[in-house]
This record gives sequence, C-alpha cells and structure tokens, in this order.
Amino acid sequence: MVFVLWWCGGLNLHDRAGFLSWNCRGRLISLFHAMKKFLAHAVFSDGRRIQKLASFMEGINKPKAHLKEDHCTDLTEVMTRIRSGCEYLDLPASKQSCDELVKTLSKRSPMPISGEIQSLLTELVKRIAVELEAHTYLCVSRDDAGFYNKPLDGWGDTITAFPSTRYDIEEASKSLALQRNTAVVFHLMRVMGAGVKAMGKSLSEPTLDASHNLTWDNVLRRCTKESEKEFKDMSPAWQSDKQFFAAATAKLYAVKDAWRNPNAHEIGDKYTSEETLDIYRTIRSFMRQLATKLKEAP
Repeated sequence: MVFVLWWCGGLNLHDRAGFLSWNCRGRLISLFHAMKKFLAHAVFSDGRRIQKLASFMEGINKPKAHLKEDHCTDLTEVMTRIRSGCEYLDLPASKQSCDELVKTLSKRSPMPISGEIQSLLTELVKRIAVELEAHTYLCVSRDDAGFYNKPLDGWGDTITAFPSTRYDIEEASKSLALQRNTAVVFHLMRVMGAGVKAMGKSLSEPTLDASHNLTWDNVLRRCTKESEKEFKDMSPAWQSDKQFFAAATAKLYAVKDAWRNPNAHEIGDKYTSEETLDIYRTIRSFMRQLATKLKEAP
C-alpha cells in the first residue's frame, strides 16, 4: 500500500493532562483510493512522546505502584485515539497493542500498575515502528503540495463553463504534484476535449453529431473552413468574435499536433517535469480564455 507523506493536514496531536492525544481527521483522497494524507512529523512525535511517557513511568522506580483513576481515564482516551490512527494507517498489530492497553487500563480492582502499562507502551512503540516500515511513503515537496492540496486553484472559470472537466483537472493537478507527467498530459487533453466540443457547437452545424463524429479532427477542419467563409455566412457565434474563434482554432491545432496526438498514439517522448508544468499552465490559461466565450452544453 502506498501513502502520500504530507506536511499539512491529516493527523493532529496535542497534549492533554500530561498525556498524548492523537486526533485522526484524515480522509481518503481521489487520485488513488489507497492513498491517505499522512503527517510524518506527527507520527514521529507520537512515537517519541509515548516513549517518553514509558520512560517516565519506568523512572518512577515503582513498577508495582497503582495508577490513579484520573490517570487511567486520561490514558484510555489517548489510547482510544491512537487506536483510531493505527486503524486509519492500516497498522493492525499496533491497533491490537492499543486494545491491550485499554483493556488493562479498564481494571479497577485492583487498579493497573505502572510497570505493566510501561511495558505495554514500549511494545506499542516497537509495533508502530515495525509496521510503518511495511508501507511506502511518498513525499510531496513544498513546491508541489499546492497542486495536491488545492488541485482546482486557477481553474474556477473553466469548471464553471465546463463542469465535466472537474475530475480531470483534479487528477491532472495531483498527478503533477506526484510527477506522473504522462498522466498529467493525458488528463489535460481530456480537459481540452470539452473545449473542442464547445467549439463544434459554435459552428451551428447539425451534421456535427457528438454521438459519432465530434472529434478533434472533424471539429478543427470545420473551424478552419468557418474562418475562411465570408462574414455573412458564418455562424452567429463566429460573427460575434471571429478573431477569438480563429485564434482558438489555431491554438487547438497546436495542442493537437504537439501534445494530444503523440500522447494518444504512444509515440511521444517522455515529458520532463519542466515541460509538463509548462503544458499545465498553458492549457489552464487557454481553457480560462475559452470560458469567456464558450460554455458546455447542458
């Protein structure tokens, strides 16, 4: 299983009554269903604090001393929350350790002793460390985290005009953050496809049927012919701003030849991260421009 290692969001840690409290607020994210937000330094701090707590109890030098009621209550709350975190991160052995601690802390006659709790805490730390090693963690850099955390930033006008693009915009942005460059271009071409369909609609040609021939080639060929017509013969949309539609046609041809066809037919070279970022920004800007004149058919 693969997780995203992220430096913001996910797990929150805070101290309460001298003990660690782990509050898991993460949620599944859409790029890969197995991925989860993961706060690395929080888990690190968690292990360190549990270890300190175990050392503190050992340092009391009274392993047979009974815990007080309020200590058991606070520790139970902590372990319950840590258990939720272990379950979220798929750490079954660590989760079992939490269950053992909670069960031991529930004893009241007699009250649990510090040595027993210290031993269980030490075991919990070991299990967490071992189980974390069984997963692969990916680090999203600070520069790329914005694309992952806020994948729709800068795309608001496009999504308003072309609601169907929302999914592919999000996937393109998150793929960019993870440097999956071919996937970025693939999803961006699907985003551009919504613009191509809208260009087809602007021609007011009933022969362009979305069910079978509203393709890039068909639409762009018709757009070229439209730009060559006399003004009086153009569609109402083109008459309203011929320069806009002619420029859009030229840009779509450039995208088709440079990026879409190589990507679709598996003949293109691999994209570098710099090239992919340039493509992303270019298409984001172009789709924002298209959204000023075109809208997706309801």
